[in-house]
Amino acid sequence: MNGKSDLEEMKQKLKRSTEPSRGRLDERLAAGSSSGDAEMDPGEDTTAHSATFHQEKNEGTRPPGPHHDVDEEEIETYAPKEKQRDAPKKQKRKRPRPKFTRTHFYLMLLMLLIFLVGLLIWYVASSASEVKNIEISGNQLISDEEVEERLQFGTGDRMFSANLSRATENIAMLPAVEEVEIEREWWNTINVSVTEYQAVGYVANNSDYYPVLENAQVLRGYPSTPGSAPILHYFEGREFDRMVESLNDIEPDIREGISEIYYRPSENSSTRIHMFMNDGQEIVADYRTINEKMNYYLSMREEIGDPQSGLIDLEIGSSFLPYGSDEAMEVKAGIYEAPVQAPYIEEVNQALGDVKESLSNIGEAEDGEE
Repeated sequence: MNGKSDLEEMKQKLKRSTEPSRGRLDERLAAGSSSGDAEMDPGEDTTAHSATFHQEKNEGTRPPGPHHDVDEEEIETYAPKEKQRDAPKKQKRKRPRPKFTRTHFYLMLLMLLIFLVGLLIWYVASSASEVKNIEISGNQLISDEEVEERLQFGTGDRMFSANLSRATENIAMLPAVEEVEIEREWWNTINVSVTEYQAVGYVANNSDYYPVLENAQVLRGYPSTPGSAPILHYFEGREFDRMVESLNDIEPDIREGISEIYYRPSENSSTRIHMFMNDGQEIVADYRTINEKMNYYLSMREEIGDPQSGLIDLEIGSSFLPYGSDEAMEVKAGIYEAPVQAPYIEEVNQALGDVKESLSNIGEAEDGEE
């Protein structure tokens, strides 16, 4: 009984749901038939219309299947899928970035300052601030040991405690030093750059040779082997200074070719010198004009040609006297017979002798009075 009653109830519901759609279908058929009768030509094929009609009719009389009650208002308000796809997508809302304010700037500055202070404290307190290397450059006449001694600081001392100005003054007091520059190379190196006066000659003292600098200073405490400069003999006082000035004006490559220079004054010429060259030539000249004439020595040597050797007279003019010639022998004889000291040096020695004699006489007179 219950099964039949349920079946009857389902039929009633199906009938009620199909009645509205069947009424709408009848209305459409009535409208189509009236318009079709008015507009259709007699020869028009009505097969398609009848097929559509029977199809719609059959759909209307299709056996009912499972049915669910659907609210028509809900169907009308439901948006189609195509419209849903066409609807604009909701954009994700971006989170606003935090603004960089003045407070952030001061905070970063404070953190950086704290970091630098900590780094400085670590550097001062640790062995990283110790002098590890002392680099010395530019010195040839002065040894590295003497430069390091005058620095008054060394490896193991603190970089920040090294007194560079005092070290510069100490090194600059050396007679061979023209200029000195000392600077720190962080983190643990001291660079010492020395510029020395150029050695333009050497003087002999017993078996030692001492450099003669371009400023006419003799490095008595720095014995060395003669290098690219001549050995000077018998020069004293103003002759020595003037000879050094002339050597400064001679080209370095020509000056390197001079082996020895002797001061050979005579009664007729108190400025005569005698030079020996490394290529075997001998030169007689005047130390006041030797700087001008010696700069043409290379061209003179080409004119003489190899392998001729002789005596070049540059004292007054310019002439070449081959060895073995009477002229060369006469000039050389006069050179070696000349005194080895300038006349004013003999006068100075005589004056010193007179002073000593006067002092001794005064001493004897005081002893007699007593």
